[in-house]
Amino acid sequence: MTEPVHGYLSDLDRRLHLERSEREEILREFRVHVEDRAQDLVEAGFSSSDALAHAVSYLGDSHDIASELYEVQSRGSWYHTVLAVIPHLLISLMFALHLWTTPGWVVFMLVIAAIISVIGWKKGRPRWTYPWLGYCLIAPIVSWGLAVSAVGYGAWGVVTGGALPLTIPIYAASFAYFAVSLWLVIRFVSRVARPDWVMASLAILPVPFLAYWFFYFYNSEAALDPTSPLLLEVDSSVSVVFLIVAAATAVFFRIGRRLVRVALLMITAPSMTILGWLSYQGGPDHVAVFAIAVVSLAILLIPAFFDFRESRVRGHALGSTTEGFPG
Repeated sequence: MTEPVHGYLSDLDRRLHLERSEREEILREFRVHVEDRAQDLVEAGFSSSDALAHAVSYLGDSHDIASELYEVQSRGSWYHTVLAVIPHLLISLMFALHLWTTPGWVVFMLVIAAIISVIGWKKGRPRWTYPWLGYCLIAPIVSWGLAVSAVGYGAWGVVTGGALPLTIPIYAASFAYFAVSLWLVIRFVSRVARPDWVMASLAILPVPFLAYWFFYFYNSEAALDPTSPLLLEVDSSVSVVFLIVAAATAVFFRIGRRLVRVALLMITAPSMTILGWLSYQGGPDHVAVFAIAVVSLAILLIPAFFDFRESRVRGHALGSTTEGFPG
């Protein structure tokens, strides 16, 4: 295969940000098109190398083609949009009715999210499963944060009092769980981020807000009483936050343009946590608001790292999938 053809298809593959089966089908069609076009040019008197070069240039700019294909292929139907919005609506309803104070309802929601995610994953990971996958991360992230808190509490006890507040086995178990859970979360996010980090960011969109909500009340006396007026007063605000997430998810699925999707996520993530902060704290604090926004955006951009690494790997491995061109 000549270098222009390999370079063009490699660049197109990196820019598609679609599922592997979709990418392979598109590359196969482009490969056939290039071969047919080059064959016609050879019969018209061109050399083999010149014919391939002309056939590639006839295709057009790979960036524009990838953008058009992404918009068409990734745009969700109304049916898939509704399926993607449902988990956010259920969480909104759970807070509106104060059902989160009953552990059974929380466990039920997590189990449903896990079952639907597994079913969707086995059926080829349709895009509507991404919001469901995001809620599967809540339990390991919260437990991971608790383990970090335990380790940090022990370190602080050593610094201030010269002794561990709890026994060594507890801290050893917390540290081990911290390491294992962190590894599992990284593995999970790296797989979900393939091949499109924007979809993975949509999956984890509620995570920064829920983590902030949990740890804010975990460090307050209200956490000891789920029926505390302080908790119940903000439930309506939390319910509205998840209605905002549902609306953003619907817009995300109905608009296929990748840049618009990125902009939507970048606006929604900090807006959620800032709204939550204003509801809980009772007033603005520019430093705190800025810190919340930065942390939310940083978490949302984590999948981009895994997607970038995956795209580089695909670029190196593409040669094995594009063999068979006339050289």
